[in-house]
Amino acid sequence: MKKAAGFTAVCAGVLVSFPLLILIELIGRYDRFSYGRHAPLIRKVLPWRTTGRLAPLLPLCALLPPYVPHGAEGLPGGGVLRWAAVAALAGTALGLAEVYSVCLHREAYIAAFEPWSLPADYRPLGAPPERFADRRLQHLARVQFLYCVPLVGTAAVVGPRTGWLSDVVILLFLVKYLAPAWIDFEAYYHWDMHCQVLGLRGRPWLSTVWRALSDCVMGPVIGALPRFYATEHLVVHHPENAGPDDIHSPLPYDRTRILEFCLFGLKTCLILLTSGTVAFHRRCRGSRRVLLVLGITGFWAVTGYLIAADRLLGYWLVGAALYRAVNTAKAQYVWHGLSDPDNPRHPKASTILWLPREHLVAALDREPPHREPPGAEGVPHSTEVPEFGTDWAFYDNYHLIHHLHPRAHFTAYPELLRRSVPGLLDWGCVVMRLSAYESFVLDCWTGDFERLARGLVTPMDEDRRVPFLRERLAPLPGHRSYSAALCEGRVGRAVDAALVRGLRLVAPSP
Repeated sequence: MKKAAGFTAVCAGVLVSFPLLILIELIGRYDRFSYGRHAPLIRKVLPWRTTGRLAPLLPLCALLPPYVPHGAEGLPGGGVLRWAAVAALAGTALGLAEVYSVCLHREAYIAAFEPWSLPADYRPLGAPPERFADRRLQHLARVQFLYCVPLVGTAAVVGPRTGWLSDVVILLFLVKYLAPAWIDFEAYYHWDMHCQVLGLRGRPWLSTVWRALSDCVMGPVIGALPRFYATEHLVVHHPENAGPDDIHSPLPYDRTRILEFCLFGLKTCLILLTSGTVAFHRRCRGSRRVLLVLGITGFWAVTGYLIAADRLLGYWLVGAALYRAVNTAKAQYVWHGLSDPDNPRHPKASTILWLPREHLVAALDREPPHREPPGAEGVPHSTEVPEFGTDWAFYDNYHLIHHLHPRAHFTAYPELLRRSVPGLLDWGCVVMRLSAYESFVLDCWTGDFERLARGLVTPMDEDRRVPFLRERLAPLPGHRSYSAALCEGRVGRAVDAALVRGLRLVAPSP
């Protein structure tokens, strides 16, 4: 009976997680299309300040399809005109979705790498920020709200009853919103959990309003259920450091096998959709538990009502939650996939530090330089940003530094890195080149250990690198998943190889 249940879990994992992996890759490709040759032209033709007000309203065009083809059908030659109107609307929607996406990317880029473009007295959330540097993340929150509200309102009206064309049009905008908004939400919400970057001087009630909007409006649209992320992250993840007792720990699985990831992805989907594992965790007590249960209950009540009313938004909320769950599982591999089996609960042993080449050279020379990014002359030191193409905008790639100093503000990270990285390298912490980040998970699944080894910076002999990686990617002894262990046979290896081949058909080439 136990073995049958295990095989059932494996099959369910493949049926749920693998299509979501394919979908994640396809959505990523569609999002990257907005960085094509047409993007500079759109940015040049459409002024930033104008599009900042008008671009968020573009999803409203999904309300037109029920009326335009119907009106064309009443004219002479109505059948032909109707299909001509449908084709024109579809082409227009594709073009408007690109404008929408490019404008959304531009807003995020300004907050990330060109904050000096924002007025000095800018108050993104309606009051001065507690720290001047926080206005960058507050701008992301404001942009998410402006783009999210018309999108949610339209998706709550559109459904199968309004026609397939309306569904397709709003789906284009939802997909274009999802990929960049997932990253931007992760940035500002995560930093607010740790450093209260949404804090407003003299207006604590307004900060509370923005946090509630993030929890109940912007979060669910990109798959973050109300109160789940904040509760799980602070109550479980940071105390456990992705160790064997972390509910999102990848350690019971062989990280070189996509078949076992499918099991891990299924587990993450169930945890995120039900939240019971977090709500009844021994550290989740009092108001945290009450707010989490109320948040999840409210989410499913609203989602159930929307689905019963045949509204596209209801189906989207479930799909976005599944999308986020599998992305969360993948994230555990890139942040905590090379854990030391001898000390898996310590952040130095369980967390990867991803550094760009510029910092690696400086760290190995033991004299990290300080450079001010071009264009930032005269900007207060607290708003210093990395050069585009080096560190991430808010230094989130310093994940090990974050686990060692969870309350540190992102503006302190360059100095913390400067002081820490030589000692971390001497200690034997896992340090990887940031250029290897995008291909890391796929390299693990395809067995490209040579390329993984080239991305490894932790000092060791060349002939030790591949064995080191194999050891770190193996399941933690004594904590092996029973269902995952069933995948070790010849059939499991064949299925794993087939899944890898399928994923490589859509995954971007290195």
